Amino acid sequence: MDAQTLLIINFSVATTLNLVMLGLYVSNRQEICLVHWSLAAAGFWGNALFGLLYHPDTFPYWLGPPVGNTLLVSSYLFLLTGLCHYLKKPIPLLRVIGLLFLVYLIHFTHFAQAGFINRTLLCFPLLILISLYTLYTVFKANLTGMRIAVWLFAIFMIINTAQLTARLLVFVYHESTALPLNNNPLIHNAGTLAILQFMLGTLTSCMLLLVRQKTLQLQQLAHTDPLTGWLNRQSMQQRIDAEWHCCKRMQLPLSMLLFDIDYFKQVNDKYGHNTGDDVLQQASALAKTLLRDYDLLFRIGGEEFLVCLPGVGAGELAQISERLRKRIANLQLSAQPDLKLTISVGCSTSHNDLPSWQPLLEQADKALYQAKQQGRNQVQCFSEACTAL
Repeated sequence: MDAQTLLIINFSVATTLNLVMLGLYVSNRQEICLVHWSLAAAGFWGNALFGLLYHPDTFPYWLGPPVGNTLLVSSYLFLLTGLCHYLKKPIPLLRVIGLLFLVYLIHFTHFAQAGFINRTLLCFPLLILISLYTLYTVFKANLTGMRIAVWLFAIFMIINTAQLTARLLVFVYHESTALPLNNNPLIHNAGTLAILQFMLGTLTSCMLLLVRQKTLQLQQLAHTDPLTGWLNRQSMQQRIDAEWHCCKRMQLPLSMLLFDIDYFKQVNDKYGHNTGDDVLQQASALAKTLLRDYDLLFRIGGEEFLVCLPGVGAGELAQISERLRKRIANLQLSAQPDLKLTISVGCSTSHNDLPSWQPLLEQADKALYQAKQQGRNQVQCFSEACTAL
């Protein structure tokens, strides 16, 4: 395939990717990363257009290689800045513009004006550094649940970094041996093909990262209560099933703590639903600070919450429940300092003879009912006496 055809392909692909990124941004203006990735595609587009139009006899030097190489560097930089915006760690735009201006100015040194190989020796180390920093950024982020998208992006980055390094070594060897590489069509075509592969692979991977992120967010919304951030009732079966089987296999206890806010309807009636929502948010947030990261937290009703505690026995469960009750009783709402909250707590611990975790939940519910019957603002652990109520 000749160089002209490769450049036309690059130009067409860059145009398509640019339009796709802009279209995605128009439909979701919160994703600023799409603007940066669109600018990266625009850099590839400009570089391909420069290759198609530039001729030294037609254009002055300042409109030639300095522009084409600066556009290529801009693609790498905007790919990185888009990734940083995606990770909510943006790089100031002025730094990017300043670096690109410096790249442009370097092309007016005597060394850079001496020939294509010299300009390559100046630009390639910068491209390699940007690529390595981009790889470092994406792996450091430790994006959970996005392994395939991350590795696809990384593979294209690694391949491109390897080919840049290989070509740089060839050019360095050329400088020491005076090999005739300046007008070698194979070298130029390989570079154009590498740009195509890098552009198509990385920008497609970026879109895959964004799509995967949106998918995970939708999954989280489907299983999470939007007000408190706790899991919802729909996710109980699968989550607790997994913990139940794990505890049975490891012969560990599984405990459940069920609590609700006393007289919550009166809170809504007296102070309004906004205050009621604030009560639910602050009470659940406080409860979360007293529990472990791997405890399962569910909001299963209006003011009713369930905590599943793997590996916790009856004695420790009673202590946790009482600590939670006391901390909620001391909670002071900033908007309503005169409002005092209390909770009733029912708890139960698994026994080896239970066939599943559902009876455990029923036991906690009976203990909670007993706590309410006996005056609220107390902890009741399940016992056989609860079954008579």
